Amino acid sequence: MWFLKSISEIFNEINSSLKGLTQEQVIKQKEKYGSNILQKKENDSLIKIILNNLKEPLTLILIGVIVICFFIQEYKEVIIIALIVIINIIISTSQEIKSQKALDALEKMTSLKSTVIRNNKTIEIDSSDLVVGDIILLEAGNFIPADIRIIEYAKLNVDESALTGESLPVEKNDEVIEDEKTSLGDRFNMLYSSTFITNGRAKGIVVAVGNDTEIGKIATMLNETEKKMTPLQERLAKLSMYVSILAFIVAAIILLLNIFITKMDIIQSFINAITLAVAVIPESLPVIVSIILAISVSKMAEHNAIIKKLPAVESLGTVNIICTDKTGTLTLNKMSVTDYFIGDHELNDTPLNINSRLIQAMMLCNDSFTDVKGNAIGDPTELALTYFGNNYGIDEHEYRNEIPRVTEYPFDSNRKMMTTVHHIEDKYIAYTKGAIDQILNQTLFIEDELGRREITKEEKEIILNNSKKMSMQALRVLAFAYSISDNENDLAIEEGLTFIGAVGMIDPEKDSARVAIAKAKAAGIKTIMITGDHPTTAYAIARKLNLVDLKNDEVHEVITGKQLDAMSDEELTAKANNYAVYSRVSPEHKVRIVKALQAKGNIVSMTGDGVNDAPSLQTAHIGVSMGITGTDVAKQASSMILMDDDFSTIVYAVEEGRNIYNKIKRAVQFVLATNFAEVLAIFTAVILGLNIPLGAIHVLWVNLIVESLIAIPISMDVNDPKVMNEKPRPKSEGILNKLGIPIAVISLVGGLCVFGGYYLTTTLENNHQLATSVAFMIMATAPMLYVLAMRTPHKNIFISKPWENKALLTAILIGTLLNIALIYSPLNDFFSLYPLTGLALLITILGIIIPTIAYELYKLINRYR
Repeated sequence: MWFLKSISEIFNEINSSLKGLTQEQVIKQKEKYGSNILQKKENDSLIKIILNNLKEPLTLILIGVIVICFFIQEYKEVIIIALIVIINIIISTSQEIKSQKALDALEKMTSLKSTVIRNNKTIEIDSSDLVVGDIILLEAGNFIPADIRIIEYAKLNVDESALTGESLPVEKNDEVIEDEKTSLGDRFNMLYSSTFITNGRAKGIVVAVGNDTEIGKIATMLNETEKKMTPLQERLAKLSMYVSILAFIVAAIILLLNIFITKMDIIQSFINAITLAVAVIPESLPVIVSIILAISVSKMAEHNAIIKKLPAVESLGTVNIICTDKTGTLTLNKMSVTDYFIGDHELNDTPLNINSRLIQAMMLCNDSFTDVKGNAIGDPTELALTYFGNNYGIDEHEYRNEIPRVTEYPFDSNRKMMTTVHHIEDKYIAYTKGAIDQILNQTLFIEDELGRREITKEEKEIILNNSKKMSMQALRVLAFAYSISDNENDLAIEEGLTFIGAVGMIDPEKDSARVAIAKAKAAGIKTIMITGDHPTTAYAIARKLNLVDLKNDEVHEVITGKQLDAMSDEELTAKANNYAVYSRVSPEHKVRIVKALQAKGNIVSMTGDGVNDAPSLQTAHIGVSMGITGTDVAKQASSMILMDDDFSTIVYAVEEGRNIYNKIKRAVQFVLATNFAEVLAIFTAVILGLNIPLGAIHVLWVNLIVESLIAIPISMDVNDPKVMNEKPRPKSEGILNKLGIPIAVISLVGGLCVFGGYYLTTTLENNHQLATSVAFMIMATAPMLYVLAMRTPHKNIFISKPWENKALLTAILIGTLLNIALIYSPLNDFFSLYPLTGLALLITILGIIIPTIAYELYKLINRYR
């Protein structure tokens, strides 16, 4: 605990000095303490990704079928099923590798440099070359590259929001801390990796590098967090299990019937059983789902949302709670002056201009600026003052050159004021800013457009009342005053002040966030703010965003980290849903909050950008990190990255997730209805002791080519905006919810049409190959028509605007032509088919149309039921 030790003790323990390390010592320190590189969990290897994809339940079933087909010498089926397994593996693996590369590209940053003293010389090195014991020099604008104990400092303020969540800069010093239980945010003599200096300068000694830093410890925690299956993965796993059981049962029944009832040859019995098993198993489903999700991922990337794992797309659609940080996500992450007053006037009722005394004080008693690259340098509060002056056409560099500073009295926690002295003509004018009560304690005069006069008790009360009005809106209030002296070193320069006015500042909310929160609320999604800010500030922003119930007061809507500490996990779980704002929280609190919400059955999305957010990002069902302000650790822990750091992008992703789930359900409905129609046709024939109407190769053509060709364009249909008027799906809801009857209608009618077409043709034409061709053409072409009826469950096919999905219409045309080619081209020999003419062709056309008519009748009855 370096914050407990004096500098001399640290020098002795680390074997360093103010002269810095020698080259020999640098080598020894690196061997002893390691390099300043944050070790992250390695990406999965290509082999591991492939093996993980091979473990998918449906894939394992297909591999089992391949093995059986090989042993009974059905090599056509072996080749076709093996191809579909390979295609599925290629798609899933390539998407995961693509996502990894996208993340790696985001993490690539220009190598940071550090200024250090080594061998009594000041040199610049790569930050990754820092070692424990290095003496480092830092100034405003520098990112802190390691954990450092402060040796010397001047007006030092540090933004630690990435680590602690505290949005305002922390004032630092070099004093030894005696309490070993001091929290991370209160260790004022320490500088931590991943934070940055907003004001001042410092000299320090590096005490921890790489994974030994505080950020490194959090990164290590990420590798210990258990990965959970997404809701889609759970639903598809259940579906695969049920289908596998059904395939086994049906195949076993057919095998036993053929051997013991119809006395069929054992090999042929196995072929029939496998054909039926193949008909039951939706071989194309893994590929279809993977491609649908991949298409959605590409679409979302165009809208600033990068998805790292395919199933995360659909999971977003199940989210019913979004936990979000305040700063930068709901707010602009830029302190702004929103209110002001001059003298004892009302708020914002006095026009300002470039010559106003208040603006002069704001620009001169100020160390912040924008550098030549456009980077904002300085304390966020002072930057707000600079931006305010910029709005009046003032360039801070030119303005300060015209009225140069001759001396200054930096802010400290005792005086709660800062003063700068400037030479104007033959006088020295001192501008002072600080807490309004401290300024008024030193004020004797007041100035407004009427001139300067002695301040009265009544005027002080008006000023304090104005300050209270701003404070009630969670604004940070800064007061300004001035004094004039003949001596730049006048020790009484901060006494007998003339009050100028005051400003109120806040990090304002984003308009887009307010709209997005309202949209999320209409969709049954609760937004919870989790922040390190003061409860009053957080509550004020929450009210402006309509994130809280305006009928309730702060006590009922806000809970603090201190209150969380007093709760057991059971108590927190019981009350977790009650609060809209969690304030003054630590990284440990965030993980507890997410777990408590999950324990209540919620699907939780967590947003964050800091190192402190990483554990909770990985604990949540969907972790969402920021692409602009997010740390590498946060991006590594998340499921999705927002390239625009905008809360509204999350809500867009939720809407896309809901639409994708509906499209996947329609694809599943289409595939299963088609498969079960095949099963019914084959099963009926076997029960009646007839030859099976379709061979395994015909079933595979329908299952792999027709189904894939038609089901994938379903994902390219227009989105339904009404999904955001519905409540989130229950976690327990199965993927086949409300699809039982629609699937049964298509399966029953389609199966009977296939068997009926086969039976009629066999009876009338006495030609098995011709009858099989009729059954095949009905089975392979009817789906091209009834998929158009499935597009819109609540609309008639003729008013559903099928032309809106050009990809689907194109697929239907291609599929129909391919089916015709199999019948009327030399390929018919390979597939054991026969050209259709006359009566057989008429039976085929009727068989293709009837399932769609039946489904439209079902929809009509359902609408008026």
